[in-house]
Amino acid sequence: MSRSTRTVWLGLGSNIGDRSAQIRQAVEALSRVIHEIKLSSLYESAAQDFTDQPDFLNAALRGESALSADALLERMHVIEQDGGRLRDRPKGPRTIDIDILLYGEEIIRHMRPDGSTLTIPHQSMTRRLFVLMPLLELDADLRDPRDGIAFQRKASHLSDQGVKLYQG
Repeated sequence: MSRSTRTVWLGLGSNIGDRSAQIRQAVEALSRVIHEIKLSSLYESAAQDFTDQPDFLNAALRGESALSADALLERMHVIEQDGGRLRDRPKGPRTIDIDILLYGEEIIRHMRPDGSTLTIPHQSMTRRLFVLMPLLELDADLRDPRDGIAFQRKASHLSDQGVKLYQG
């Protein structure tokens, strides 16, 4: 890895249409800006927060990118939009959802020009097994840069959230 690249970990999810195809298409689009991609297995889970919607397929992706965190987020938003994502209902059903989970070991929290806040590590990832299980499949020894605690340990303290390996 050169100095100008960072290892990034992304979370991907879909709960409308051909969920696995939409995740594959997003990974293909991401491969233009992220290299040495490794993708986890797919995991299925019921929706959280806004629960009256179809089940999700989720995966984690690890790769190398020369983009800044802001530029990566912008590219992800374009991929989501190209995939039919409507951002007017952030907790509702979506064709594709892509989140930056980790950006190297950096801790980032700043206001973006559009008024949104970019927070890395992702603020809810340690409460969600549908994020941690695929992430840990890629990097079992990964630690939270905020406190140095292993994500494996954090996952072990969560209640069963019905996340299962997708068999489709």
